[in-house]
Order: sequence, then structure tokens, then C-alpha cells
Amino acid sequence: MVSQLALLALFAVDAVSVSAVVPNTLEAYRPAQLTISGEGFDDSCRVLIGTPGRMVPVAHELLGATEIRVRLASGYGPTPARRQLVVECGPRRRSSPVAIRIVVAPGEDAVLPTPAPSSPDESPSPVEGSPPSVASLEPATVGAGLLFTLTVIGEGFADGAIVEVFANRNAGSSADPSYEMVRFPAELASDSVLLVDFDRGFAAAPRLRQLVVVNPDGAVSSPAYLRIQRSVP
Repeated sequence: MVSQLALLALFAVDAVSVSAVVPNTLEAYRPAQLTISGEGFDDSCRVLIGTPGRMVPVAHELLGATEIRVRLASGYGPTPARRQLVVECGPRRRSSPVAIRIVVAPGEDAVLPTPAPSSPDESPSPVEGSPPSVASLEPATVGAGLLFTLTVIGEGFADGAIVEVFANRNAGSSADPSYEMVRFPAELASDSVLLVDFDRGFAAAPRLRQLVVVNPDGAVSSPAYLRIQRSVP
């Protein structure tokens, strides 16, 4: 039988902890590089930043068992001013949260950048350059008619990026259905994560909904697909 001391020693070896995050105060909307020091880091680890109940993964580089580097190409907005960072390695190894503060630099407005206005029917034209890319959607499948928050994970997302989804523009009205790519505002959690709140569910058909990310410069990602699952009666 394995002794209690042996079990404690095994747990200690497998434990993940964060001892420091440098810097732990970031200027709003400014690119930043974070160095995370701790123990128990390995290739299974991911770094999550956000608020309780809304922690989202960010791109990172494993430098060793005691150090991880995170680059935030677009930075964060000033709200909320206090966020958490955790390192999660596998399903059961998770560090205690470390606080990160977001401050507004002198002379900066504490508001999100606003893209240039456009008519509702006008779609941005693709431009030359590196477009954003979508790696995955969480959740990838949603029940018909349900409200949900979609996490879009990828690369190259910029401040002011929006998400377009193949949807019924006349949803919620008595007008006949009209399906097209409809714009939805997105919250930039990092240059690799967008959050989209859908306050109205999708019909069960069509089952696959095309989705793209459009940056303010007009660069468009390749399509990803959200699956709509018919609700079980």
C-alpha cells in the first residue's frame, strides 16, 4: 500500500504553482510580454486570463519547467481593471490565480477603439496582408434556440474585430427569413481570443453556420463552422 507521505510527495511533484508574473500591471491597449515563473510547467499546460467564470486561453511559449512567456500583441481594454491569470496543465493540475491590473496610461481615453461607421449592408472588402485565422470555436455545437457566449480562438485578431455568421437577419420579427452573413460585435480578450454574446438563439436549420472574423482593416479569416443541434423534446 502506498503510504500517505508517498502520496503527498507524488502530489507535490505533479502540482502546478505560479510564484510571480512580471509585469503584473499592464497599460490598456498596449502590447505586452509577460514572464510567468513557477513550478510544474510542461507541454500540456495552457495559460488562461480573465475573470471568474470567463477565463480564456492566450498564446504562450513554454521556456522550461519553471518559466512560461506570454505575448499579448494587442493588449487588453481597461475594463475590468483587475483580472486573473492561472496556469492549467491537464484536467486536474491548476495553479492558484494571480492578479493582473490594467491601468489607463496618462492621456489615453478609457474607451474601446471604435471602428469607422458603415452601413448595415456593407461588408468589409478583403485586403492584402496577413488575415486573422480561426483555429477553433468553443462551444463548437450549440442547441437550437439557446442563448450562449461563443469563444473564438485563433490568431491575428485586432481591436475592433467583428464576427460574421450566416444567420437570419430578420430573426425576432414577423418578416420572412432572410439568410446572409450578419455582423455581431465581439469582445477582444486577447489577440488570439474573441468573445461573442448571442442574445438570440439559432434555428435548427441550417445546421452548419459559416463564421468568419473580420479585422478593422478588412482582412477576413477563412471560414469556421458552428453546428446547431436540434433540441431534444
